[in-house]
Amino acid sequence: MNIFDIYTNEYDQWYERNKFVYLSELEALKKVVPKKGKGLEIGVGTGRFAEPLGISYGLDPSEKMLEIAKNVE
Repeated sequence: MNIFDIYTNEYDQWYERNKFVYLSELEALKKVVPKKGKGLEIGVGTGRFAEPLGISYGLDPSEKMLEIAKNVE
């Protein structure tokens, strides 16, 4: 089991507690991620960034995080 499988919930909670950091990172990514075409995020985690950026595909070594990412709407 990897560290992100152990601390899956804590990972997302950090972004909730530090909302300004998350929103700042998201805005920076929006400036460089293409709006058209298909995207693949390597290290997609829980899908926290992929979903708002319109990235449909992701890879991650954490099975628990991928399960959360699959259910993000």
